[in-house]
Amino acid sequence: MSADMLPPDLGSQALPVLSIPASQSLGSLAPPKDPIRTGVVRLDKALANSSPGGLLRGQVTEVYGPPGVGKTSLALSLASNALRGGGKVVWIDTSSPLPTPRLNKMVPESDLINLIHFRTPTLPHLMALLAHPPKNFPPDDTYLLIVDSVSSLFPSYFPNAVELKDRLEQGKLKDKAQLQWLLNRKWNVTGDLSMHLARFAARGIAVLAINQTHTRIKGQPRATLYPLLAGGSWENNVQTRVAMYRDLPDLRVAEITKRGGRITLARTGEVVVPFRIHADGLRGYQEYQSKPNPSPPKSSAVEPTPSRKRKAREEIADSQDEDSDEEFDWDESLFENKQGNP
Repeated sequence: MSADMLPPDLGSQALPVLSIPASQSLGSLAPPKDPIRTGVVRLDKALANSSPGGLLRGQVTEVYGPPGVGKTSLALSLASNALRGGGKVVWIDTSSPLPTPRLNKMVPESDLINLIHFRTPTLPHLMALLAHPPKNFPPDDTYLLIVDSVSSLFPSYFPNAVELKDRLEQGKLKDKAQLQWLLNRKWNVTGDLSMHLARFAARGIAVLAINQTHTRIKGQPRATLYPLLAGGSWENNVQTRVAMYRDLPDLRVAEITKRGGRITLARTGEVVVPFRIHADGLRGYQEYQSKPNPSPPKSSAVEPTPSRKRKAREEIADSQDEDSDEEFDWDESLFENKQGNP
């Protein structure tokens, strides 16, 4: 546009060039959405760092932990609350079928019409659905998109580094360049997957990615459980991360290890939330203080911290779908409810 085409009061002035962050630009397109409740007041507050809080829409949230810690139960509780709130829920399962009987007990039958279920048995199916979705996917008024699990399809397509190096020594691979290409391929696919999920989240949808764990030994002081998908673009696109583990017969613990794109370093009662699983959803842990002379509960954490005291063989057992009896002490204040919230 030339100067003579501008209004008289601007014709002799240079127009400033304003730089706006992409996140701010996206946020200005639509008003903030109400978070989705988990059923546990303290967990809602921990997820959003506010009250009442909940699972934030417009973000990718990762939940990871060994089998049997309640990852799917958390997803079901979120899905039921989103459906009861009048929104639509898209559930993508890759390995375990959708636990429909459990969801039927949590949601009125009239609300289940807003549940859209997809089955992606292979990694190409999952990538095709996310990269080239069908028309009107996800539909309007979608509150929540769940992928259960986002990592289960990767092991069968991407051998680990030890196996690939064995292939090189056996002459099954041409050279180290081919080895490096195969090693990088997994992270390239992971990056593409995370960007597709972030694209859906930018539409005001809460994206919940359920991640599995694996055991890392090399370079660690002890064998430690880590998320199966991690690093690079995945870390950049996941704004909130929840580590989950189990203690006692029916006690689960959710720990917020990343919130708002920032890692939470202190393991305090603000980010470590115990809860129980009931037929109709999740409930806060309320019985601990009522026990006479209670001793601190113990848990099998999955995030490495200097304060953990745990033997390597028990952590390896967790990664093999076994529950470990080896535990460590928690600060009693983590399980206290100072504000009277469940």
